[in-house]
Amino acid sequence: MRESDYIDNLPADKAEKYKKALKLFERRNKKAKEEFQNIIEEHPDFAPAYNKLAVIAIREDRIEKAEEFLYKAVEIDSEFAPAITNLGSLARKAGNNARAKKLYEKAVEIDPKYGPAYNNLGVIYREDGDYANSIKYLKKARKYGSFVYESKNDRPFYKEPGCLTGLLVLIGFGLLFYLWMF
Repeated sequence: MRESDYIDNLPADKAEKYKKALKLFERRNKKAKEEFQNIIEEHPDFAPAYNKLAVIAIREDRIEKAEEFLYKAVEIDSEFAPAITNLGSLARKAGNNARAKKLYEKAVEIDPKYGPAYNNLGVIYREDGDYANSIKYLKKARKYGSFVYESKNDRPFYKEPGCLTGLLVLIGFGLLFYLWMF
């Protein structure tokens, strides 16, 4: 089930409480941890809260605790793509790219529109030197949205202000050189 489905199944006041916790989480506010723990006390089968607590534990470099939270989320919902993807990220961090790749593939099989799993697959393929698959998965990550991959609205590189400045300086030096030589 998707996180949005979980939120939709909560009573309105609890859904607002979870959304408030998400905002705190996005700002890396320490109160987010407490809010997610409160949500779990009231709704012990709410997999997204366990997943968010796992991410907080990862940020705190408490990997074993993060794994506990993720396994609990997957125990509650074996098809919760964010938790499966985060388990893949922990496997990758531990140097087990083969397991990570399987977990990311499982996540996109479960939720074909889950961008972060595509992003992570793209990174693994790039590291393996398989650039064709890397590009394929990174394009899907971009299409479906990813928390890691961000772009600047498809602006061509030559329209970036820094690039134009460099280009103008280069043209200026070229003209000076031309005038000096002739």
